[in-house]
Amino acid sequence: LIKAIILFDKNPKNVRIKTHKGDYMFIIISGPSGVGKNTIIEELLKRNDNLKYLMSCSTRKPREHEIGKGYIYLNFDEMQTKLENGELFEHEEIHGNIYGTLNSSVQDIIEGKHDYIKDLGVLGQKYYVSRLKDKVKIVSIYLTCPKDEVEKRLVERGEKEVEKRLERFDFEESHKGNFDYVIENIDLGETVEFIESKIYPKGNLWKKGQKNI
Repeated sequence: LIKAIILFDKNPKNVRIKTHKGDYMFIIISGPSGVGKNTIIEELLKRNDNLKYLMSCSTRKPREHEIGKGYIYLNFDEMQTKLENGELFEHEEIHGNIYGTLNSSVQDIIEGKHDYIKDLGVLGQKYYVSRLKDKVKIVSIYLTCPKDEVEKRLVERGEKEVEKRLERFDFEESHKGNFDYVIENIDLGETVEFIESKIYPKGNLWKKGQKNI
């Protein structure tokens, strides 16, 4: 039984393309709320030393397990100030909150000191690809699963705005054709292994305790 169903694959030969900045990449994870984006990212970060999380700003209140990591949490006035000062590379309103990435953080991607990974909305993914595709290798991955399963997961994690998050499901799904890979995330282990096989194929490993060869 295949529990991580690969719905779309633009790179079936696992070719890791080098750029003029070196063999580093920016990995974008997108998908509706409840499909497991943060869980997948956390697991990939645990398993790969060279992979770093790209911090961004959010007006959303942190969940208990997120305090001290994940986002730079701002109130709306602070976010508005950064917007007015031109400090944000991009921003997007999702579920009534504003998410955005600082220009200084994006510069870290371009300088190519590490591979970076980030969860982005579907509009954010489109913007990053259009602005950075000639400066760094971008791999974009869309995670999905059945809508009733998404609802179940949101309820189980204690989400208070389930209906609001489900309202965006169809909008997110309508953009999945813009991604390099579309994965139905049913099993965590199989999804992580597939992603690793694409971003770190044999001969390009940065696993825990291993050197890039």
